[in-house]
Amino acid sequence: MEPFDSPEEAHFRAEARAWLEANAPRPPAPPIAPSAIVAEWTPAEEVQMLAEARAWQKLKFDAGWAGIAWPTAYGGRGASIVEHNIFSAEEAHFDVPHDALVVGLGWCGPAILLLGNEEQRQRLLPPLLSGSDVWCQLFSEPGSGSDLVSLSTRAVRDGDEWVISGQKVWTTFAHLSDLGLCIARTDPDLPPHRGLSAFVVDMRSPGVETRQIRQMTGSANFNEVFLNEVRVPDSNRIGEVGDGWRVVITTFMFERTAVLSVGATVADAFTALLAARPTNGSQRDRFLRVIVAGKALGYTQLRMDTALAQGRMPGPEGSVAKLVGTLLLADLYDQALDVLGADGLLADGDAPYGGEWQDAFLGTPGLRIGGGTDQIQRNIIAERILGLPKDSR
Repeated sequence: MEPFDSPEEAHFRAEARAWLEANAPRPPAPPIAPSAIVAEWTPAEEVQMLAEARAWQKLKFDAGWAGIAWPTAYGGRGASIVEHNIFSAEEAHFDVPHDALVVGLGWCGPAILLLGNEEQRQRLLPPLLSGSDVWCQLFSEPGSGSDLVSLSTRAVRDGDEWVISGQKVWTTFAHLSDLGLCIARTDPDLPPHRGLSAFVVDMRSPGVETRQIRQMTGSANFNEVFLNEVRVPDSNRIGEVGDGWRVVITTFMFERTAVLSVGATVADAFTALLAARPTNGSQRDRFLRVIVAGKALGYTQLRMDTALAQGRMPGPEGSVAKLVGTLLLADLYDQALDVLGADGLLADGDAPYGGEWQDAFLGTPGLRIGGGTDQIQRNIIAERILGLPKDSR
């Protein structure tokens, strides 16, 4: 995969840009926190952003611009990973509210596409791709965050159904979701990685309770989710019984690379901030180091895209992308507050730019936890890339 467009790809880029120009406005300025992973919305903003995201997704779906690399049988365009990236890069330059659906479209959907059976793909993917269904990810638990394999949520088979009981936490948008991709332990006697299974849970089922978690920014995007003998049909089991860890790793792979689609527009916003505020040479040099590192990281993205285009799952390079990408993004927001100086201590309407730089700075630590903490990514890099001895378990 090359870092430039072929003639066919250039034609696709022009077509995508023309459609976006005709259907979406340009933002008045580069977005500061363009991702739901970073942005911290109030409850009212959540409802508004979700409604706008579903409307935009439906518009793309009807026009054939949703699921660029997904097969047409499931509502996609049937194009390549490269064309998917081209459309995403072009879309990032427009003021469109698509990111409230990132968990389903970006993480859960691809896992269903790769690991679900044909009936599940036909049933679950078109309403996800059209914006009709909102998804959440029921992975982390109070005692099993970074060490997810130790999770305690249980699923017990009862005929053609499974009865799931347990507690999940840090579940983004669970209170607004229709469906959740849940990992539960189906066999406590097997080794931890082999005793897990994956299920799609209807979030409106009896026994599902969500409680929002208020964060230091004042928002409550995360949730605790309590599962009290929730019944799930076996037809909603993704993959084989005991093969849930593969679903986890697949989902994490897409989650870990999501940050790469965020950094470019944040860099544009920071460039505008530098031009508008008095700065010194040290601040400008620090920003240039981030830009150079970001360009180098782009080649890791190309390697991952090449693997996907060849039908392979990317390997541990996803951990490199996640670790370096989140550290660079956190550094950018830290630099922004440095450039703002005393104004960086203000908030909301009293702060320049409506306090968006401050909100992003406070929201970024969550990005360094989701999809596996920095420490988990370093362990993966050490063991699987550098060949160092495994961490003690």
